[in-house]
Amino acid sequence: MINIKIVFLYSIFYILYIFPYIVTTANFSSNEVYIKKRNIKRSIEEINNFKYDNEIIDNLSINNRKKRSIRIRLGKYRWTTLIDYYVYFPLNVFSIRRALKILETATCLRFKEEHSIKNCRSGLRFSASSFYDSHLGRQTANSYQNIEIVKEYFNEGMILRMVLRALGVIYEHTRVDRNYYVKVVEENIKPFAKKYFEIYKKHVFTHCIIPYEYGSLMHFGMYNFSRNGGKTLIPRDRLYENTIGQTDMLTFNDVRTLNWYYCSDVCKIKIRCKNHGYQNPNDCSRCICIEGFVGDHCEKFARTRPYCKTSEIFVTNELVFFNISGVKNCVYHVMTNSFSKIKIILLKVRIDFLYPTTCSIGNTLEIKFLRDKTLAGARFCHQKFSKFIKSQNNYVIIQYNSYNPKSYVHMYFKRSH
Repeated sequence: MINIKIVFLYSIFYILYIFPYIVTTANFSSNEVYIKKRNIKRSIEEINNFKYDNEIIDNLSINNRKKRSIRIRLGKYRWTTLIDYYVYFPLNVFSIRRALKILETATCLRFKEEHSIKNCRSGLRFSASSFYDSHLGRQTANSYQNIEIVKEYFNEGMILRMVLRALGVIYEHTRVDRNYYVKVVEENIKPFAKKYFEIYKKHVFTHCIIPYEYGSLMHFGMYNFSRNGGKTLIPRDRLYENTIGQTDMLTFNDVRTLNWYYCSDVCKIKIRCKNHGYQNPNDCSRCICIEGFVGDHCEKFARTRPYCKTSEIFVTNELVFFNISGVKNCVYHVMTNSFSKIKIILLKVRIDFLYPTTCSIGNTLEIKFLRDKTLAGARFCHQKFSKFIKSQNNYVIIQYNSYNPKSYVHMYFKRSH
């Protein structure tokens, strides 16, 4: 009965408020170009240097209360940038190599495979287990430490999560500020796993100025370690329910955390990066950019793929209808006037769920509506009812990824105040 009432109310809302706009306003889709050149010509200049709402956002201007922490043990237990590792049979050594290669490509860290355990040497030792687990940070100065891997469920994202934990990166939901972002339902957690949900004490860590990120590889999902099928973690912002718990890949800030801690002294000559980028420790003449930006200093929008048609959308007081469908990988920069915000009406999303409760990064609609565009956006992959999102500033990044020809997204944009 309740579901019938909900459907009825949404139907009334649609008829009274949405449908009139469909028949009266200009539409935008992946097959049409809706760009007013006189409004969009200033876009890249205003986006550069983090200029939103006439505010220059520097790399270090993020709220200092919201930090990601890295554990250090008295300094001498910090890993060097060259780390030995050994893989026990019957683990798939090729998957572990691929995971470590991802870290080598993104950071200054290097991993050397050994064919035997060396005495009085430190390193990582991968062994088969019934569950994934890893010690937090380097434990000793002269011995290998274990990383336990489930050989029946060989997931490179989970391997990376365990390696990051060994490198000192804590689980995101155990940060000292986590209660502002998630609710932990302790009665639903398996007793042996409660230690994975405990907040780490502030004095143990050194701090990297990075806000809380729902989309981090180090964040558990809503049902991880549930003893009764109930939720163990609930995002306080419900828009991120299908974002937490991804094990697909490292996020921009996951990599940035490692580079800040291990690689900040690699480049002797510093360069200035734009649009939230930072200096690449593997090529000090270039910056590492967030998705949607390119250039040595992240100063340009990424080139639009032909099937995306455009990457820039300027929003006015008129409601703009946006739809995209099929097999595509597109990034859109949605902008409006300074001091204004963008209202997003998400009508329907149909993209395959690869996992029960979490949208896959490679098969999702991602909306970055927060001021800090380094953070993973809210992800949607199967949305039946309308959702309303209001941006924190005058700029939104939208990314559509799908490999299913039947996927589609219907949504609206409108200027707001």
